[in-house]
Amino acid sequence: MQKMRAGRGLTGAGFYGLVFVAGFITFALHEGGHWLAANLLGHEPFFSLNSAGTRSVVTPAHHAIISAAGPAVTMVQALIALALVQMRASPAAWVFLFWAAFMRFMATVISLFNPNDEARISEWLGWGLWTLPVIVTGALFVLLAVGSRRLRVSWKTLALTWVVASVAVSAVVGLDMIIPR
Repeated sequence: MQKMRAGRGLTGAGFYGLVFVAGFITFALHEGGHWLAANLLGHEPFFSLNSAGTRSVVTPAHHAIISAAGPAVTMVQALIALALVQMRASPAAWVFLFWAAFMRFMATVISLFNPNDEARISEWLGWGLWTLPVIVTGALFVLLAVGSRRLRVSWKTLALTWVVASVAVSAVVGLDMIIPR
């Protein structure tokens, strides 16, 4: 395998444009997981940029499955992205690995005000509000650290990626609030 220069492909407008677009894709995949689970369980699902689920009343078991489906898709995204980073040193794959960790971290922070998927499941399991969110977010940050080390991602790149991702999250949430349903 050829030696990779530190941070190759992790700069420039194209890279940060991908960071922005990948946020929308990651949200769509995550919410698509909720939508698909609701659909497969026989419920009438709904889908938007920042939420998905069912329009009907569901059993607690179905609610847990639907809640778990989004984070499960996000974990699969992270694992596939890490594999591509490890095998191909792909900066594009790193972006999707970053997004998996960033998205679930932000969801964990939002749980201070409104419990997210993992927080609800953690409560249902009797583990308290924070156990599962911390485990999932921690695991995703470990995967991100492994991928970042492989690509020799600089702190500057990580910080700029965080800023662009924050703008993208704001765009997703803002657009979700104004798009008619």
